[in-house]
Amino acid sequence: MLERTTRLLSENLVRTMDRRSFLRRAGGTAFAGVAALAAGHLVPALASAGSAPTAIVPEVPSCAPPGPYCNLNGINEPNGCLGGTCFQHLFNGQILQCRVNYFYQAGCWTTASGNGYWTCCDCDCGRPRVTSCGCAQFNASPVPRPDGPTGGEA
Repeated sequence: MLERTTRLLSENLVRTMDRRSFLRRAGGTAFAGVAALAAGHLVPALASAGSAPTAIVPEVPSCAPPGPYCNLNGINEPNGCLGGTCFQHLFNGQILQCRVNYFYQAGCWTTASGNGYWTCCDCDCGRPRVTSCGCAQFNASPVPRPDGPTGGEA
């Protein structure tokens, strides 16, 4: 009974539908879906579909930089950083370009805090080095394992 009903419905659908317009629409939809997936627009929607609690970002980074945080306004906050990466720092009224200080193996490390972790980096600013500062970025994902498949710290 179900098989016969399915056959009749599919035959009626085929008779009423233009195959060219169907293929054109299906191809356009498939292309748009793949493009959205590649651009990352579908992943956040899937990730937020769960009922997991959202992480509260601590206001104060759990890092100990070699000086203030890299900043552009003179306030000790990491607004001169690109995420946890060194970028620029205001020092004596001059904006200096900064780079990661590789005194340690990676120059950056992670510190667990609350429901996530801080990625912290030591930065040297100016060439030759004029001053030092630090950068920090909070991430609510699980803390990376040093022996994990990515091979190390952030």
